[in-house]
Parts: sequence; structure tokens; C-alpha cells
Amino acid sequence: MHAIMSDERQPVAARPRRRARRGLVLGLAATATAAAIAVGTGLTGGPATSYANAAVSIKKADTYFSVNITDPTADRHRFEEAFRAVGLNVSVKMVPVAPSEVGELIGSIVPGGFKWHGSIGAQGIEPCPSVSCAKVWMPADFPGRVVFGVGRPARPGEAYVDLGPVDPEGEEALPGYTSHGRTVADVRAELDRRGLKAGYRLLWLDKQADGSSSWFDEAVPRSRVKDGWTVASTRFRSSDTVDLYVTPGPDAGPRPTPHPVPQWYDQPD
Repeated sequence: MHAIMSDERQPVAARPRRRARRGLVLGLAATATAAAIAVGTGLTGGPATSYANAAVSIKKADTYFSVNITDPTADRHRFEEAFRAVGLNVSVKMVPVAPSEVGELIGSIVPGGFKWHGSIGAQGIEPCPSVSCAKVWMPADFPGRVVFGVGRPARPGEAYVDLGPVDPEGEEALPGYTSHGRTVADVRAELDRRGLKAGYRLLWLDKQADGSSSWFDEAVPRSRVKDGWTVASTRFRSSDTVDLYVTPGPDAGPRPTPHPVPQWYDQPD
């Protein structure tokens, strides 16, 4: 535990993430045969106050759990083992992400919605001595199931998991280039220059009866998008493809009805 938590404590920048210290991970597995460490188990057989294995370490504080991810390529069951050792009913899914998100804890997601006292959530911590660090808070007596994702390196060309709505006011994927406000033709030419492919998503404003509004996007083929329409944001879909989030022109047709799309946390274990 001391080796995991205290070795090489150095501040790191939020981006880009460091590579996993594979030497430390593999050394621990070799010398301890990947044995888990549980600390503070109650005399009545209750949950431990801290737990560590070769993939992750979790420690309970007064109002939250600190989670340090050491090996984001580990089997998801190693993460679930640690969460459950400290009394949390958590399912973990390994999801493909961009290089800057590898090792990040994604969530928390409560299928069907969180209906309990208190609150539930997670927040990243910097600086971090491991691949990534986070605080997780949730009621200790919450009876439901919680789903977390752990970002794993995506294979070449594999689509990254969708981590949430894009910013319609300008989210940029291309270093040194601003896509917001440019035409589709201009941004596509820049992608061609960089050897990248383009995907297309129309950004629609969804107005509610109570006066509130939100944005949703619709994946469309290239034939649905005009060269002169305006790009609002860009986001990498995979290592070789960038999605252009486009403001629909006046001839785009009627706004479609938004409908739920299966997400990474909906997939069966």
C-alpha cells in the first residue's frame, strides 16, 4: 500500500495524462502475485475502509471515497472487486476513449435515475501520483446499482465512447485551428490537409413547453450537409475521424424528434 500511494509523488499537469507506470504495476503483480490488500475490515465482517489491488486502490474518507487508478488496462472485475470490498454496489465497464482520457473514471451513472437521499457523483483530483485520481461520493446505504466507466485506450479507428453533449458555442478538436464559425467546406479542407476523415452531426435546438431548451445532435451522411453551412464545434470520434457539429441551414428540413440512443452504460455486463 505504501509503495502504491507514496512512490514518486510529483505534481502533474491536467493534460496530457501521463502514461501508466507499467514498471510499478508489473512489479507489484510479480512480487505480490497480484494479491489484493484489504485494510480496516470490521470485527463483524463489514466492508473494509481501504482496499488495493494491481488495478486500483480505494480508501474511505468521512464523506467520500478516494479512488486511484493504477492500471487502466486491467480486467473490469478487478475494479468491481475493489469497489465492493469497501461496500459499494458498483458495476464497471471498460470503455474506449481518446488518449487524453485513458484511465479516467467516467460516471457515476444510476440506471433509472438516482432516487435516494443525499447525492452521488465523482470528481477528478489533481495532482495525481497514479494514472488518474478521483473522489466518489454516494450514500453508504444506497440500495441501487451504480455504473462507472474506466477509459481504456481505443484501438486504431475504434469509436470513442460519447462522454456527453458537445458545446454548441465552440468545442475544438484540432490543435492550432478554430473550427467554430467556419464553413463545412473550410473545416473539411483542413481535415484533408491533416489526413483525417470527417463525420457529420446536425445540432438542433430542442425547445420545451416550459420555456427551457437544450441541444441534441443527429448523425447524418455527408449528402445531408451543405458546404456553406456553419460548423459550431468539432470533436474526435476516433483516432482518424473528426465529427463536425453543424448548424442546420434553412433548407435542412424539419427538426427531427429527439429519441433516446443506447449509451455505453446500457450495455449488459
